[in-house]
Amino acid sequence: MKKVRKLGLLMLGLLAFSFLSYGQCEDDEFLDECASSLGTYTFIKAFNVDIKPKKQETVEYSYVFSKGSNYMIIVCDANEVGNKMIVNLYDRNHALIASSYDKKTKKHYPDMVYPCSATGVYYVEASLEGTDPGCGVIILGFSKEAFFIFMLPV
Repeated sequence: MKKVRKLGLLMLGLLAFSFLSYGQCEDDEFLDECASSLGTYTFIKAFNVDIKPKKQETVEYSYVFSKGSNYMIIVCDANEVGNKMIVNLYDRNHALIASSYDKKTKKHYPDMVYPCSATGVYYVEASLEGTDPGCGVIILGFSKEAFFIFMLPV
């Protein structure tokens, strides 16, 4: 009888631990795992995403983009099939510019690059394709376009 009780308590403890740890998002782990995807882009900001679909369907962040710069947006989540994060980029008028998800092909992309043609506030929106809670990080980086001036001998 004691063995059954101990086993029951152990199982209850493991269940409670898994339940408590399930709802936590380790943002630093996502950032550490995905930041290297920036390559030659300079890190600007990381947006922590923690979505609980029953309370909210999307989260939105804003950032000022500068004309002449290229921006990279990296989507970093738990990569759960059926509950992947979808990131959309909108201009200052909330017109959709780019998305990490192609509805036609049903394909997810891990990053997007946007060559900014107008300085202004841009909006980064995150949602989940499924109905389960989820979390992750959106990493924003930039690269200034290089302009070369060639001097010709006179």
